[in-house]
Amino acid sequence: MTSVPTLHIRNVPQGVYERLRDSAAANGRSLNAEVVAVLARATGGWRSDPDFPRAMDALRARIQARLGSDAPAPEDLIRFDRDHR
Repeated sequence: MTSVPTLHIRNVPQGVYERLRDSAAANGRSLNAEVVAVLARATGGWRSDPDFPRAMDALRARIQARLGSDAPAPEDLIRFDRDHR
């Protein structure tokens, strides 16, 4: 089994902790998973994966195939939602 590094962080300002906690709840993640996601974004984690663009293209193709060609565009759904609040 591969060992995964552990990082302990001290002296986190209360406001930072609260924003991380709130962000974790909004994203449906644990606080630990949220911190890992924030660190990965900040360090370019997913961008350094050479397979990422290919994986996103494959995901887009699968979603498009399920929805069909007559599905509304995401931006239209977002606009409709915003206009009807």
